Amino acid sequence: MKTLPLSLPLALTLLVAGCGGLEPVAAPPVMNDPVCRAEATRGPERDAARQSNFTNQTQVRFLQNQENEAERRLYNDCLRRRGLPSPGGVEAIQRS
Repeated sequence: MKTLPLSLPLALTLLVAGCGGLEPVAAPPVMNDPVCRAEATRGPERDAARQSNFTNQTQVRFLQNQENEAERRLYNDCLRRRGLPSPGGVEAIQRS
């Protein structure tokens, strides 16, 4: 009977450690301008992330972050070129 209480904290520690390894996915950008939205979704930087390994879940989340960041960058660059203001007031967190 004493092995159950001793093994429970070990099992919980392993469970928490296993769940903490996934990288959170950055939200995709909100794109209201149709011209810049089309340019951002056709960008070669955005498509580079799609041509990788999708069997590794951690890699998929990392690539999704890269794709969302590239799309946001392309959209904001297009808005600047057209002289339009960027949406929001806070820059997205850049994970390294």
